[in-house]
Amino acid sequence: MKKLIAHNTKLTLGKTLSLIEVVLKVPVVLRATLADKLIDLILNSPRADQLPSDLAKTILFYWQRDQLPTETGLQRLLEASMTVSPDETLRLFEDLGLTEAIPLLAQLKA
Repeated sequence: MKKLIAHNTKLTLGKTLSLIEVVLKVPVVLRATLADKLIDLILNSPRADQLPSDLAKTILFYWQRDQLPTETGLQRLLEASMTVSPDETLRLFEDLGLTEAIPLLAQLKA
């Protein structure tokens, strides 16, 4: 289970598990759309420079292999978006109608 935390970030095992739960609440048909919107959110965030470099490299790795819409790819994107722009991430989920996942994301923001 500790292998789930592959990054030198402040995420705890509980938060990592919560990210997995959030991703599992995203319908497969919306995962590519969510991945695209999360990338835009991360790249356009004024706090993008606060993204840990190892997490940015992991996202780039998945992006180059067209793996961002996978469960692991989305988990890393959510980790990044909640780091640089948690409020915008919550709004994005609301805009996409992913209301089941919002309470879990709100817990991660706290």
